[in-house]
Amino acid sequence: MSWKTMDRRSFAATTLGLLVGQATAVKAAGMSLVSAPAGKPKTFVLVHGAWYGGWCWEKVAQDLRAQGHIVTAPTCPGLGEQAHLLSKDISLTTFITSITNHIVYQNLSDVILVGSGFGGVVISGVADRIPLQLKNLVYVDAMVLESGMSVFEGQPAAVTRKRLEQVAAQGKGLAIPVPPVNGDSYRGVDRKTLAWLAPRLSPQPVGTYQEKLVLNNKLGNGVPRTYIDCTASPFEPLVEVKKSLRRQGGWNWVELATHHDPMITEPRMLSDFLAEV
Repeated sequence: MSWKTMDRRSFAATTLGLLVGQATAVKAAGMSLVSAPAGKPKTFVLVHGAWYGGWCWEKVAQDLRAQGHIVTAPTCPGLGEQAHLLSKDISLTTFITSITNHIVYQNLSDVILVGSGFGGVVISGVADRIPLQLKNLVYVDAMVLESGMSVFEGQPAAVTRKRLEQVAAQGKGLAIPVPPVNGDSYRGVDRKTLAWLAPRLSPQPVGTYQEKLVLNNKLGNGVPRTYIDCTASPFEPLVEVKKSLRRQGGWNWVELATHHDPMITEPRMLSDFLAEV
């Protein structure tokens, strides 16, 4: 039967047969068909922490996209694929501007802006600038600063002293060297993942830790805020920060039994939670 002479009933039967055949082939191959979410797809912008790049969100982004959501994971200047841009001129403002421009130039709206670790400071700065394009702020075991404070001031003094010594001795005055990558720092991670992770980490521009965060509005600028407290193991720079935040109001506080970098250690658990935000 030619396309021109195929009637509606024949077309419907043929189409159904093709779909059934496709589903059977997929099942035989050990795969599954992924359907789009029942509601409107969500838009996520995932902001990495220190020493990482957008690449660190690979598994989380894949999971969210498989559910039909829109996901971008930009890399800030001086890190990841932009490591060649490392310079003394890169600051916290540079990172905030980079993520702000990403959202604006990609014409994104109703954004669930997710920041991991150091990325929490960045998303606070972005919300201060473009709150109307954001739907929610999600801090993943992240640093949260008051306006007028730097990361070096927000974390324990002993941690800052160690970092500054590393900058002088190994970082050429430009960057904080990459921390060790092993089973102690990434608990439960297999050797294959550690081998994938280690060469992708890059020194953190020290200016991002030195510059003070300046907010012109209250933290969050009216955008709903969720804090994911990763409870499987304490992360020293955030212990006191979390205690302080829990005494404040305005947070949707959630505990996940993951380690500090769940996009690496427990990506599926993190993506499942984010899909429900």
